[in-house]
Amino acid sequence: MQNGGEVWNALAEIGLQLQILAGAHTGQGPFRVHAPPLPVYSPLTCVELTNEFLKAKARADRSDSYLRAIHYTLRSFTRRFGAKDVSQLHAVEIEKWLYDLKLEPVTLRRYLGDVRTMLNFGVRRNYLSKNPAAGVELPEIASRPVIIHTPEQARATLNFSRAYDLSICRALAIRYFAGLRSIEVERIDERAILEKHIEVSAARAKTRRRRLVVIQPNLRRWLDLGGELPAPPQNGRRMLEFQRALVSSGVAWPHNVTRHSFVSYHLAKFQSAAKTALEAGHTEQMLFAHYREIVTPEAAENFFGIVPN
Repeated sequence: MQNGGEVWNALAEIGLQLQILAGAHTGQGPFRVHAPPLPVYSPLTCVELTNEFLKAKARADRSDSYLRAIHYTLRSFTRRFGAKDVSQLHAVEIEKWLYDLKLEPVTLRRYLGDVRTMLNFGVRRNYLSKNPAAGVELPEIASRPVIIHTPEQARATLNFSRAYDLSICRALAIRYFAGLRSIEVERIDERAILEKHIEVSAARAKTRRRRLVVIQPNLRRWLDLGGELPAPPQNGRRMLEFQRALVSSGVAWPHNVTRHSFVSYHLAKFQSAAKTALEAGHTEQMLFAHYREIVTPEAAENFFGIVPN
């Protein structure tokens, strides 16, 4: 059995250890934790963040069309918020800026997407703790009806373009019968037209994924007429003049009509969603959600039977 002195010594030791633990809890004593200091950044204005973001995207080799489009959006954004500290941005003022633009819902959503992308860039670089644009609410977009050209309308369009401008005719034939997007046709040149395929390289594809599209027999007939790529830009003067002339001739020109037509007729002809999606350069889910209009196999045979007169 311990004597009284040993008991008191043991109690004293326990008391000392409790004091040390209490000191550690309050940041005092020999158990102090030394955490590295958090990085501190100087305030960054919206225009400074925008410029840094655009330079980073250019260094990442984003396409010229992407850089032009997002620059257009962010130029409007910086006109409102250019001198403001990005860390002081709030969802309500971003939302007010968007609605003050008085744009269609689909355009508002694109603007918001560009701003969110830029501010997420700021979050990743620790200029912001969170993205204020994430709290912005926008109205739903009413789905557009898918409109395609009948075989007769496609034939009329191609014959009209053949007389108007052989290079435009060449581009339209590729859009109708190979399903390339208008921006992809503007990016490719004659080297993309191979013996049996049209090559859409990763650098030219909107999705940044290379694909090969089969040249259908009727498309080969249209290509043999001549003309030259790259095609006039969709928003260029020559293409706009052509579209006005085409509409004046009695052929409507709905949004994305060539691509909608390709997907719809290709699916009806080959009866393979996977094959159609692969050649069109998107997913099967996207095909059924946005690009497909139900047509008969007979109409599809008629469409892919369109050749120069």
